[in-house]
Amino acid sequence: MADIALYMTDASCPMPEYDGYLLPKFAPLLPSADTQMTSIREFESRDNDILICSYPKTGSNWVYEIVSMLLQGHSAYIKNFKAVGMLEGLELGSLADCVSPRVLSSHVPFRHLPEQHLTKGCKIVHVLRNPKDTMVSSYNHCKNDPRASHTSEDFPGTWDNFLKDQMENKHNIYDGFFKYEKEWETAKRTKAVTSVHTLFYEDLHKDPVREITRLARYLEVAADKGLVQDVADKCSFQKLQNAAVTIKTGGAKIVVNGNNLLFRKGMVGDWKHWFTVKQNEQFNELVDRELKGSTLNFTYEQ
Repeated sequence: MADIALYMTDASCPMPEYDGYLLPKFAPLLPSADTQMTSIREFESRDNDILICSYPKTGSNWVYEIVSMLLQGHSAYIKNFKAVGMLEGLELGSLADCVSPRVLSSHVPFRHLPEQHLTKGCKIVHVLRNPKDTMVSSYNHCKNDPRASHTSEDFPGTWDNFLKDQMENKHNIYDGFFKYEKEWETAKRTKAVTSVHTLFYEDLHKDPVREITRLARYLEVAADKGLVQDVADKCSFQKLQNAAVTIKTGGAKIVVNGNNLLFRKGMVGDWKHWFTVKQNEQFNELVDRELKGSTLNFTYEQ
């Protein structure tokens, strides 16, 4: 089983680059990202593989747990972390022995997903979250995890500097939020992807029973009201946060200096505690520019 604490290296090494953007410091991407990224494109997908695609810090760990529970038909917590099927963080040969249906995940941009998965029309769950809360969650992850993202020299330590850095797309991890999501929007519009379920973090937070029911229908799994309610309950933020620490196995270090790296607050609208009035105005202008002509519509508070 992949270990999230092992496939990330120390903070001293530079972030790998590929196709004009930066990638996390996952061991399979070092010292050269080209080999791993080519392997992802050429990955042998199975017809019943399920791939969770998302920009980082938008809820993929949450959705991974829900999908896994629905597939197994009961609400027991999965012993593994999402990292066990994360394409850019694994030696992909290790997935050959996994029992089907495999729940895979990736943050790589659409154009670098496994070709077979797309041509076969295998199932994809695309998870989105509003960019303001995503920025806040990303900042806290980078600040609290010395292994994540930037080197100590490059990481803009204050929130103000971090947000400015992200708005200028200097450390364009996975191509940056807006380019990542606009590429997905184009893929859906042009039918470059034929089987995809779009799931918004905020919708799942507001009405988990409805969204889990929709997800089960897409996955074509039996899920009566009782099971859906149980999954919604077990995957409530507090319970899932506790389970990640007390139940998950594999020695994964998700708590660093008292901070849970995967499950921090689970709120919609936490950005209001971070953005100043000026920052919010500037970010709104950025959103308007980046999403001009787009049909993407994000929810920023509930």
